Amino acid sequence: MRWWQLILVVVCERGYAAEPTDLDFVVANSLPRAASLALLSERERFATYVLSAHLNPYYLQGDFNGDGSTDTAILLKERATGKSGIVIVEAAGRITVLGAGRALGNGGDDFRWMDAWQVYPRGEVQRGADGGQPPVLLGDALLLEKTEAATALVYWSGNQYAWYQQGD
Repeated sequence: MRWWQLILVVVCERGYAAEPTDLDFVVANSLPRAASLALLSERERFATYVLSAHLNPYYLQGDFNGDGSTDTAILLKERATGKSGIVIVEAAGRITVLGAGRALGNGGDDFRWMDAWQVYPRGEVQRGADGGQPPVLLGDALLLEKTEAATALVYWSGNQYAWYQQGD
C-alpha cells in the first residue's frame, strides 16, 4: 500500500481535519510525504483546522528553523471561522500554526489578506518599513505578500516564529 492510500484509509475511518484529504486528491498527492505523515500523527490536535489550496503554491519548503533539514509550510484555515494561516511542519516533527485564529505581528490572526508567498533565503535582510533593526535569519524565512501593498517576513527567532514588516 502506498503512503497516500494509507492516509485515505485512516481519514475515511476517522474523518479528522488538517490533513492531506482536506485537499483535492491530485493536489494532496503533491504534499511531501513527511509533512503528510506528521499532520496525520497529530490529527486530533489539529481537528479545528483544514488544509487549503487557495493560493498557488499551497505549500513551500525550506530550512525554516535553521537545523539543516527541510521543513514544509502549508496553507490552512480555521474550520469554525474561515480565518487563513500557515502550518509549519518541521523535519524534527514540531508543528506550528501561524494566523488562522492565532495572532502574529501585523499579520493579525487572519492571513486572508495574503495573495502571494515565497521562501526568502537565509541571508541579509534589508531594513523594513518601520525602520527597526532587521532580524538575523537563522534559517530561511517566509515572505508573505499583499501584492503592490505590503510584505513581511516570518522567521525563526531561535525559540519561536516571529514577524518582521518589510514594506507597506
